[in-house]
Amino acid sequence: MKRKTTRKSKKNDHSFVQDLLLQILKTIPQSMMNALVIGGVIIALIVGAYFLLRNSDVSIGNEATVKLSPTTIEQMEAIGQWEFLAISDEEIADTVRKGIFSDDELVRIYKGTLRLGIDMADARKDWIRQSGDTVTVVLPPVKLLDENFLDEAATKSFYETGKWSQQARKQLAEQARRKILKRCMTKANIETARQNAVAQFRQMISSMGFKHIDIKVSSTQTKSQSSKTKSSKTKSKSTKTSSKSAKSSSKSTVKSKKNN
Repeated sequence: MKRKTTRKSKKNDHSFVQDLLLQILKTIPQSMMNALVIGGVIIALIVGAYFLLRNSDVSIGNEATVKLSPTTIEQMEAIGQWEFLAISDEEIADTVRKGIFSDDELVRIYKGTLRLGIDMADARKDWIRQSGDTVTVVLPPVKLLDENFLDEAATKSFYETGKWSQQARKQLAEQARRKILKRCMTKANIETARQNAVAQFRQMISSMGFKHIDIKVSSTQTKSQSSKTKSSKTKSKSTKTSSKSAKSSSKSTVKSKKNN
């Protein structure tokens, strides 16, 4: 009998609480009820999103910055020579050897491919640097990657009379090589190779995840420019020595006058 009475009392308490809540809700205006429902939904969404992000790897506001590893830099340096422009050309070279009764003549056609690019062995130590999300690259100068660009297998003898030694043939090949080099190693071709180098390095570095990339290529000094600078240096040295000799001669004349 006691158990039945306790169960009935609990049911009466629950029903009393429910009736009380219903009466309180009836007294609240409908606009306030809608606001409470919307607020509850928003709070539920915020709490759910908080626990969802807390248990996942997603981070808000702190984006992971990509970093250049020493291994990546070593791999780029290990490639060595990078070709950015190939130029195929040919040259007809001839030589004549005077004789008593007749002249001997040798005419040959030489073909070659000049490969313009950079050699990472010429790069300085800090050729690539990272500062935050910006990568700065200073590439070595564009140059001819192989001086021996003539294709001996493609060389053809156009006209030949008499007997010619290997030394004479080498001199003729060198003559053709210099002409091809002068014709192809122009400022325009060097600039094209520079632009190709910048474009390819930018594409490679941007594929790693970098957006801000600054790439520069060191200036290339051609052989004609270097010879001009050398000649100007030698001229300046000669003028200095001549001025010194003039000063010494003037001093000697002054001394002779004093002696007189």
